[in-house]
Amino acid sequence: MRTELSLRRLRPLAKAVAADFTKYDLLTYSSAMAFQVLYAVLPTAMLGLAFLGIFGEQSLYTHHIAHTLQRTLSHDAFSLTDRTALRAVGPERFWWATIGLVVTLWGVGAALRSMMTPLNEIYGARETRSWLHRLLVSIGGGTIVVVCVYCAILVVLGGRLVHVGGVLAVLLFAARWLIAVVLLLATVATLIRTVPAKKRPVEWISVGSGLSALCWIVATIGFGVYISTVSYSSFYGAFAAIILLLIYLHVSAIAFLLGVTVDAQLRERIKR
Repeated sequence: MRTELSLRRLRPLAKAVAADFTKYDLLTYSSAMAFQVLYAVLPTAMLGLAFLGIFGEQSLYTHHIAHTLQRTLSHDAFSLTDRTALRAVGPERFWWATIGLVVTLWGVGAALRSMMTPLNEIYGARETRSWLHRLLVSIGGGTIVVVCVYCAILVVLGGRLVHVGGVLAVLLFAARWLIAVVLLLATVATLIRTVPAKKRPVEWISVGSGLSALCWIVATIGFGVYISTVSYSSFYGAFAAIILLLIYLHVSAIAFLLGVTVDAQLRERIKR
């Protein structure tokens, strides 16, 4: 009986969410968001490598990140990636830490600006901010997002450098991934708070960020299963990684918009 009641409540919600995706053309917006994020991925990665070089932590790339990439990418793709990364942690580190920082913030800000129209549509907000205001909001929010992402990566990768055994190893594993999830929630909460023209209440930011993060985690796990069956040594070479990354970003954008749409629908139902 309880299961039937739950299904009766979920069906109208699912239909309303599907209707919003069609009404606001969210699949098209998710494509634009994925492209803008792809544009920001490379300078963001290069900036992170540059900071490793500045702080003398090149070994984190050469001994850990490079080995992971070598197992994942084809020989040609890894050679190209490795040469570029070594330049970022080496002779070009100061360039990427200065001019590269501007490129990174502009790219991440552009990704946030691409989210403004769909989030305004979902939350029923009317855009009254000037172009300059939107630019400053996107760069400010993008700075917080970049910091959260870097901290999450640092926690996950840095935890591998700590060698402990037994119960401590399990606790360390759980702690670093818990911190990474909290940083992910902070990232999504920043997007929901800063991107729409209408500010979301704090209590609903937590709901929206939790739903979006959950949808993203499910999408990531599913996509991880998919890419584990793909051969990177095919004739695609380096292009295979780019194509798969774009698909993943598109799936992630859909997951984010799905969480936001469910959040908006739940709030509308509580108001009634």
